[in-house]
Amino acid sequence: MTAMDTRVADRRKGVSEDKARRRLRWVLAVLVVILVAVGAFWLIRSPVLSISTIDVTGVERTDPVAIITNLGMGVGRPTIDVDGGAIEAAIERDPWIAEATVSVVWPGTIHVDVTEHQPLVRVMGGDSWYLASVDGAVLASAPTPGVEDAAVAIDLGSVDVGQTTADPSLLGALIFIDALPEDLRVGTVLSVDDDGVIAVVQGHRVVLGRPIDMAEKALVMEGLIASGLETDAEVNLIAPTRPAVANPQPLDEGEE
Repeated sequence: MTAMDTRVADRRKGVSEDKARRRLRWVLAVLVVILVAVGAFWLIRSPVLSISTIDVTGVERTDPVAIITNLGMGVGRPTIDVDGGAIEAAIERDPWIAEATVSVVWPGTIHVDVTEHQPLVRVMGGDSWYLASVDGAVLASAPTPGVEDAAVAIDLGSVDVGQTTADPSLLGALIFIDALPEDLRVGTVLSVDDDGVIAVVQGHRVVLGRPIDMAEKALVMEGLIASGLETDAEVNLIAPTRPAVANPQPLDEGEE
């Protein structure tokens, strides 16, 4: 073999070795990418990056953790699979929940902050009674009110737990009850008749009229009772800045 042939053979060998090295580097790069992808997939779905803590604030009567667990998004679920919006929607379907805010924090925490409805008074719905909040949310079935229980006898008709009423008279009655101090709520009953919203507070018939300025009317009523009212006096609070009090008329001897 001549010197030229030797150089040509060496060059071809070098070219082949370069191609082989490039193919090997390409194969190694692909393997590295595959290993990184597999490792990342394993890591993101491993216990290291799964839900380990559910932090809940603002609860007294509800159990958001149980709701999250029933959704399959509780402790042990990969964080990447947790849908905060779905959790919020599920929690807010609880009749007692007014609002829920959910945040998912990596590597494995769900923060839940809820605002619960506060039960205020029993309201009438057809032949049944329900517990309602001041904003008209129907929270739960309730027994018939006793003589010392506050009640709103404004019939909602057919209602379901979880429903929120928009009836103006009922909402006004709820605001009036909420604005009364606890001792004046005892036995207070609200209803409607031709004069509008009517309340019976400590035996006094109170004409409230249209369901407006109800908190102001409650404060005026509190002041009138504190100042002293005759038994069974009738109070007109249609204009709360000009309350009118009609004391019961004494019976004639023949009427006794």
